[in-house]
Amino acid sequence: MRGFYIVGGYPDREQFKKCLNAVAAAGFEFIEVGIPFSEPVADGPVIASAIHEAVMNGVDIEAIMSDVREMKQKSPSIKATVMTYANIIHGYGEKKFSDDFGDILSGVIIPDLPTRMHSWMTDKGLSIPIIPFVTPVSRDEDIEAVKDTKAPFVYYISIMGVTGSDKKGAVNNKADIAKKLTSKPVVTGFGIRTKEDAERALNATGGFVIGTEVVKRQKDFSEFCKYIEQFR
Repeated sequence: MRGFYIVGGYPDREQFKKCLNAVAAAGFEFIEVGIPFSEPVADGPVIASAIHEAVMNGVDIEAIMSDVREMKQKSPSIKATVMTYANIIHGYGEKKFSDDFGDILSGVIIPDLPTRMHSWMTDKGLSIPIIPFVTPVSRDEDIEAVKDTKAPFVYYISIMGVTGSDKKGAVNNKADIAKKLTSKPVVTGFGIRTKEDAERALNATGGFVIGTEVVKRQKDFSEFCKYIEQFR
């Protein structure tokens, strides 16, 4: 599986929509949309800056998801996921979020919600599958906890740190264990910048998602398209 992360509503709504539809039209399997949050703890400086700019511009969930819905109507085969923080969904209402957007979202990524705490939201009515994380240092019991996931894939975080790190990702048997337990694709994220990085991720786990390098180009549509094209 191949996908890209872009920041919702950044740098403005029209540019976001163009980038969103460009990924879908290019034939990639999924897109990850960041719903901006004022305290993005998992994100490095590039994405954090874009998120803060979007927040200052008054971006809201309804506008972002309306644009995602429009994109899905044009490209129904692409899986749409969102990455945001627990307080955003909790503030909106777990059941309301599911009722409003469950028909267009294949999964939600919540980096500040450990797998063992997913029930904290599902018990409140979140029915959209929460995409679980696995890392090179995940404990066996944490990996075991993902085996019944209904998410479209497992997210493998290949580095210790935030998005956009210069560190090279590490892949070990944790990703293989997760794949065997769940029979779901494993997508490698964090630290992927080049075509060579993406090829290594595809060979190691079968999937990749790129964020920082894409968001860097989100203000320049021509450069954005040129960048994603090399990963087709």
